[in-house]
Amino acid sequence: MNADPDSTQIWDVVVVGSGMGGSMAAAVLADSGLSVLVIESGTKNPKGRNRSSFAAKLKHKIFAEVQTDLDSERWPDPLLFRTTSSRRYNAIRPILGRVAGGSAAIYGAALGRARRSDFEQDWQPSAWLAGAASALPNNWPLNFDEMVARYGEVEKLLRVTGSPDPLDRDDNSDLRAAPPISSNSAALFERLRSNGRHPFRMHVAIDYRPGCNECQGELCHRQCKSTSFNRLLDPRIAGGKVALRMETHAERIERDPGDILRVRIRDNTGNKSAVSARRIVLAGGALNTPLLLRRSASLWANDKVPEQVGAGLMFHFSDMLAVMEANDGPGNGGPLKTLAFRDHYVEGNMPLAECQSLGLAASPWMVGDYLEGEMLELGLGRIPLLSFAANIAGRIAAKGFSNAYLFTAALEDLPYLHNRVDPLGPSIVPGLDRIAVTYKAPEELLVRARRLRALLREAFAPAQVRFLKRLGAPNLGHPMGTCRMGDDPAVSVVDPDGQVWGQPGIYVADASAFPSSLGINPALTVAANALRVAENIVGQTVFNAEAAAQIAVPAFDTH
Repeated sequence: MNADPDSTQIWDVVVVGSGMGGSMAAAVLADSGLSVLVIESGTKNPKGRNRSSFAAKLKHKIFAEVQTDLDSERWPDPLLFRTTSSRRYNAIRPILGRVAGGSAAIYGAALGRARRSDFEQDWQPSAWLAGAASALPNNWPLNFDEMVARYGEVEKLLRVTGSPDPLDRDDNSDLRAAPPISSNSAALFERLRSNGRHPFRMHVAIDYRPGCNECQGELCHRQCKSTSFNRLLDPRIAGGKVALRMETHAERIERDPGDILRVRIRDNTGNKSAVSARRIVLAGGALNTPLLLRRSASLWANDKVPEQVGAGLMFHFSDMLAVMEANDGPGNGGPLKTLAFRDHYVEGNMPLAECQSLGLAASPWMVGDYLEGEMLELGLGRIPLLSFAANIAGRIAAKGFSNAYLFTAALEDLPYLHNRVDPLGPSIVPGLDRIAVTYKAPEELLVRARRLRALLREAFAPAQVRFLKRLGAPNLGHPMGTCRMGDDPAVSVVDPDGQVWGQPGIYVADASAFPSSLGINPALTVAANALRVAENIVGQTVFNAEAAAQIAVPAFDTH
């Protein structure tokens, strides 16, 4: 279905963003019979990742600064980052996706469930660090059992493979069988069991078609990596049930007489227009959704946007660890994203994380990119000799890690008022803002990170474990919490149904609504919560996963 930019049509729902949350919400709403328009800023034909030689990449990184690029699948502007309001911003490479499917199009396809403690516990750091500042309230204002049911629905729709977590009584997942693993990976399973841990097959949304390389952090051109876009929204667009406007972004939202909402939009050529709707679902991600609300100040009395909009920003500290083995590592056949364990998800009174396979083999490109990213966050990335050193070090280090199993653990971050996202000047995309992040990992997070590292060394013993991340470095691909859900409008932006406080008809269905960051990748919870928000909009449970799956599977190009 095409959307006429000059149409006077009043849509039932306009969805801003086609990522994991936006595509899920749009599909549910369309299946209920509502007219739905999706607005997506991303380009139709992204250039994709540069596959040039190591030498060419090295030359580029020595002499080039962080670039803007409207044709990439990534956000076109550098992300502006600082640790406190008194520091200057540093420009770093963005991780956000800007393509049909949003950031989910380049995600790692890990779809693990949160645990009951994530929703019911209000974690406060004074419980493990005396004198620590209080975090914002971070328990969820909904019954976890509601989310468990929706987890099951999303897992069916996105064809998740894996096995249940043996330590989680709520994990009733009925997943597709995962492909066989290599003998070396099987030995690592046994190592963990012999050390008293409880590994299980990692929950991933990958079909593992012939030639699959799991596409960690990249577009999947074989379409064997599932997202809400390719499994749900795209077939409905093809069938005329949903309209999609690509290369178009929302500048601001206005409220017309009669409570009709108007979205002012602009395409990548600069042409301006507007669309009207009875309801709007914001799903542009936790860095963009609050900026859109900030640009829509006229919605509030005296143009005063609530202080909470943009505040409470959370990232995971996604520690990266290399488990050094004497064998030839995980690359002797079978997938790389194989195992996870949650023995250290919570320890006593502090939240930690699931440990899971990363799905990458060490390479000069990966290690060099990681080292350069760390220097960019520290404000050193523009120094040519240091950039050169990072890439040479990457080439050397990759040889030392050739037999390593790479794992990651997404340590839960807590929300604080001073960690936030703000607009700062115009973007290269006309009508949008540059994204400016102020974020500093608190001491209480570092305390938990050190404890988790000690526990992971014990889990993999006697193998040597090397940690590859700077302690407390944020995973910039996991922003959350900037339009927090809650029971109290004084400390939240949206109510338990996902509706913005005081703004009838405006909903949030992305990770910005998260009150807590969980100890696991956010994608499954984003999709499940978007399903819940969409059902709240319709007013009843309208989605049946078994029936929906019959039209949710597009034809695949396996070449």
